[in-house]
Amino acid sequence: MRIFRFVVLLTLIGIVASVNVFAQVPTPVAGMHEDNEYLIYVPEGLAEGTRYPLIVGFSPSANARDSIDTWKGHADKHLCVILASKIVKNGMDISRYLVRLSKLIHEKVASEYPIMPDRIIAVGTSGGGMASHLFSFFHADTVAAVITSVGYIHENSLKQKDVYPRNKVCAFLTSPTDFNYKLMKEDRKFLTSLDWRVKWYEFEGGHRTAPEEIREEALTWVLEQLNAS
Repeated sequence: MRIFRFVVLLTLIGIVASVNVFAQVPTPVAGMHEDNEYLIYVPEGLAEGTRYPLIVGFSPSANARDSIDTWKGHADKHLCVILASKIVKNGMDISRYLVRLSKLIHEKVASEYPIMPDRIIAVGTSGGGMASHLFSFFHADTVAAVITSVGYIHENSLKQKDVYPRNKVCAFLTSPTDFNYKLMKEDRKFLTSLDWRVKWYEFEGGHRTAPEEIREEALTWVLEQLNAS
């Protein structure tokens, strides 16, 4: 009986400790922070004791610096932390790594940086946009929204409509002259049928990252949708 009580006491202590750790908001340290697997950017002006949205950036070539540079100005304006992957890239089977990335965000990043676990936005261009869709598909508990620039949903995901996440947010950034344009239009119909809130933005220039003003409009809209949830 004493052993049982001791085990129960240890369990309760562990639960309380974990709750306290999660409740403690890390002090924001502005600037660039590097890990073996990702770069983190923390903007100036974050208040202590407050958590902020997290932008998770993917690049076709795992160019984390480029992802940071693309979204840094928007993060400064909207007070978002950025995590840019140095691992995910075109040509790899990312499903296994996304398991690790999701775990890292919830267990490591959230304990070191003041991020909101329910305000995680996956973003990317081309293959990075596809990776963002895959992250939302495999880890609906992690990703609240997607911003994809000329990147479409993988055909294998489209075949699994019965298990595809519902009631999330997606901004499509596309060009009428991009070769993925028609696929992205089908993606819009697909997500709308699953009660996603979607917004469509068009720009000129073909297969490239959307212009700054389009990205700004998209992020503003996504954050408004998440705040209204």
